[in-house]
Amino acid sequence: MTWLDLGNSWRNLYLLSSMLVAFGLGVLFAVHHWFAKGSRAACFLTGVAATPFVEYLWTLVLSLLWPAASKWVYIGVLPAVSGLYLAVLGILNLHRVPQLFRQGFDFLRRVCRFDKPALACLCFALCIVILIAPVCIRFCSSMNCLTLSGDAGEYMALAERYCNDRDLSKLLEKEELEGIFRGHNHFPSLELYISYGLFHTGADFGYPYDKPAVSGIGMLTIFAVAAYGALLLTLCREKKPFILLGVVLLNLIPNLYDSVAGAPRDIWRILALLLGALYFCGLSAERAGFWRTLGKAAMTLFACFVVMSAHVVCFVQLPFIVVAWVVWQWLSSLYEAKGQSGRVLLRSIVIALGGAVGTLIAFAGNLWCYLRWGQLSPWRLTTTFTDAPWYPQYLLQDYRIEETTTQLNFFKDVDNILYAHASPLGPWGFRVALMVLLGVLVALVVRRVRIRRQVEAVKAEQPKDGPIAVILRTDESNNHLVSSLLFAALLPLMTLAPMTGILDTSYYSFSGTFASMPRYTLQWFLLAAVLICAALAALSDLWPSLMAWLGNKLPKLREEKVQHSLRALPAWLCVALCLLGVVQGTKQTGWNDSFYRTSRHVMESESMLLDNGFHEKFALLMALGEEKAEDEMILIPRSGYQYPLHGKGRILDANPIVPVMNLSLEEVPAELERMNVVLLATESDFWDNRYYPLSTLAQYLESLPEEQRLEVGGMRYYLVKPELAQFAREWMKDHPVEEE
Repeated sequence: MTWLDLGNSWRNLYLLSSMLVAFGLGVLFAVHHWFAKGSRAACFLTGVAATPFVEYLWTLVLSLLWPAASKWVYIGVLPAVSGLYLAVLGILNLHRVPQLFRQGFDFLRRVCRFDKPALACLCFALCIVILIAPVCIRFCSSMNCLTLSGDAGEYMALAERYCNDRDLSKLLEKEELEGIFRGHNHFPSLELYISYGLFHTGADFGYPYDKPAVSGIGMLTIFAVAAYGALLLTLCREKKPFILLGVVLLNLIPNLYDSVAGAPRDIWRILALLLGALYFCGLSAERAGFWRTLGKAAMTLFACFVVMSAHVVCFVQLPFIVVAWVVWQWLSSLYEAKGQSGRVLLRSIVIALGGAVGTLIAFAGNLWCYLRWGQLSPWRLTTTFTDAPWYPQYLLQDYRIEETTTQLNFFKDVDNILYAHASPLGPWGFRVALMVLLGVLVALVVRRVRIRRQVEAVKAEQPKDGPIAVILRTDESNNHLVSSLLFAALLPLMTLAPMTGILDTSYYSFSGTFASMPRYTLQWFLLAAVLICAALAALSDLWPSLMAWLGNKLPKLREEKVQHSLRALPAWLCVALCLLGVVQGTKQTGWNDSFYRTSRHVMESESMLLDNGFHEKFALLMALGEEKAEDEMILIPRSGYQYPLHGKGRILDANPIVPVMNLSLEEVPAELERMNVVLLATESDFWDNRYYPLSTLAQYLESLPEEQRLEVGGMRYYLVKPELAQFAREWMKDHPVEEE
């Protein structure tokens, strides 16, 4: 049995258990109409998307209450509970099997029934899925995602260490003084990696028993797509052409492939924010008493804690989702004109305060770092303040001082902020959001004025010999439509706030950072895509009334043939946008960063197809890590190398280690000997294109004999200890590198 067979067997076991948990959660959410209340299909997808969060919460509880539990408790309880739930549900509903079968058949018939515009949109959507899905599955289940992302490798190494000693304090320590890990202000999202790390077996931790862990990271993309689909179903009210347009728009999200490939863990943040939007989409502040309002506040506290703990960047966007919900509840109540808008606003604020508390609790690690060091990231070298020649370049490259201090004017730099030069999705999402919000506000004012006039007219006809109470029955046919459309518009508008500069300070500029780092704004483009689809779906509902009104004004429009053609216009507009989306994402002279074009090498790479890229890159590093003595030190410039080293390296950029780069050239050899450094491992491009060559450490390493400087599989090794160099040479003879 090869390493790939062994890894795949554990991977397949993980996939089966994860699918069982996801299906059980989807059924649970659909049965109880949780979150997306207007659609059972959306509820099911929401439950599926919540699977990694349930796994994360389960491992978090165990790590706090029973850290020494067997691995089978960690990885076996959730699938067992899910299977038991499905079995009990099936037994309790045996008498309803004929009815459920008929309902299922009717549902399937409704799903498979397409008119001509919907069928055309389906063809375009299938083209995108066929082109994108194989790439997603291949890349997200490959070990290469660990070779491309430094953060993922470090978090996996932390999970591996926790699996060995079950010491939660080490996992969450902030003031790491040895330089092994960077210290973490991300509390407590690392629990996600614990759940994946537990699929290591016995004493055989790490590669190649980590295939389930890598697949788990990759499956976050699938869960994020499920959450995106649930949001489309909810806000488009299950209208097929517009939901399918949302699928096509995925290919117009700027830098989607580069973001997934370079930082797969960012999908964890995107999934969290989409689930947060779904939670608030199904939350209402109407008709709730005092205790029920407090219960909703407590539930919101819990939901915001879970979302915020997924990723530190959620802190600048989750609060605006909550604000969007408060404004949505208030404006929807004003539109319905039931005389409860003031109470709804008050209840919404109380519930939102619960969300604020949950966000701050999950942000506690960052707040601790800020109080301790005056900054949110303790591992950054800003605490060093050296005048060495490499330091200014470090500030530009790693600390991104230019981006983090550049404050943009939103109205002057709107094209750069929304990436209008790359994709039409950004600017059009912003324009449609403004138009929709303006239209809803105009409709709200007109409706309130009409109601007031009707009330005044009724009062004028009544005798004025006492108080008068007037009860009017308003048309509620469009309430749900307007409410869905309003929330769809408020979400992208409110979450755009960090990019506008409203949060910029002298300490940190979010507008400059988000404009230059598009992976932090991917969820915004998803929300913009949902809005565009929801706006077209609302237009298709309002179009018949508009055509009837125009028919009264223009007699020629009353003809049956003209009316029939005009009524289908929004759906055919959706088809045209699907075609435009496919063309815009593929044309050679236009936008060249479509997902499936930039990811073509994924399906052609032999190392990716055979899944040996990780082994090709890190095999020698793993062998050297096993060969060195316990008291000998390996220096690494990227924390991601800690996973193949099983946490045996020392991070060169960590504050306890970095002074070695500040020494004079004459002092470096003695300091390396004192530290007992035998090796520095790095990637050739990573080392050469950054600030390291400006240091005296680099000058000394380049002066080593040629046989002590090796380049293998894209990695560069400076072997300070000659005996280790001899071992590396012999190892390479026994393990020749095959060119791809």
